[in-house]
Amino acid sequence: MAEQKGARIRIAAVLLAIYPMQGAWHALLMQRTKYPGVHSGQVSIPGGEREAMDASLMETAIREFEEEVGVAIPSDIIFGPLSERFIPPSLFAVSPYLAILPQRPQWNIDPKEVDSIIEFKVESLLTELAMRPVQMEVAPGMFHPMPAYPIQGNEVWGATALILTEFMEHWKQLPEATRTMQ
Repeated sequence: MAEQKGARIRIAAVLLAIYPMQGAWHALLMQRTKYPGVHSGQVSIPGGEREAMDASLMETAIREFEEEVGVAIPSDIIFGPLSERFIPPSLFAVSPYLAILPQRPQWNIDPKEVDSIIEFKVESLLTELAMRPVQMEVAPGMFHPMPAYPIQGNEVWGATALILTEFMEHWKQLPEATRTMQ
């Protein structure tokens, strides 16, 4: 629809990293810095726009992850992509990938792009209260109820919440011993 109206769809990829920490599987999100743009200050999965030098969207996800949080991810521990998500406000078509890391890495965030990182237990998204509707500002002065995950004082909504929900549907299919590291 957007392309039919003359809008240029932007192609992007993100990388959701899962890793063991303190006896439980954790995942990494980040809060973007404030800048003049539609995703300013939002919580997201590390990633960004495809560049001409990227041979694939997986390569985009790997490059962007390393640029934003300072960790190189080998392609042999990456799964995906999950379902592509379209983000109307920024006209991004985002392909999410998943990386299962053997241990928690030492993060080295880029302060120009990342305000902070958010590490959370994957299992926390399986509780009954994990997702709830919240009023989100979808345009200046326009609020709409959106499904969101409250994670460490942040409302995680939009494409990030959709990607996490799809990931959790796959996660629930794993044996409990794998999910709980027993």
